[in-house]
Amino acid sequence: MLEKIKLSMRITHNKLDYDISAKIDACLCDLTRVGVVTAEKENDPLIIKSAELYCKWQYNYDGGAERYERAYVALRDSLSLCGDYNAK
Repeated sequence: MLEKIKLSMRITHNKLDYDISAKIDACLCDLTRVGVVTAEKENDPLIIKSAELYCKWQYNYDGGAERYERAYVALRDSLSLCGDYNAK
């Protein structure tokens, strides 16, 4: 997932890998907090998109932090209501 997030943010070096990985982990914890099952879904496109939006929000990517935050929260909340993603 790290490489996909880096690619989406146009990052080609490895200097931020630890920080980006920490943000991905924080995103997955936040998703779990609202009832989204993330275990064994690291390759799921919607989980990856959630992590991408979260990272772009945290890094204020292209000056659009508020936009990415709204998009992340909307996707997170949608996933938490979806039977395929929420804890049963």
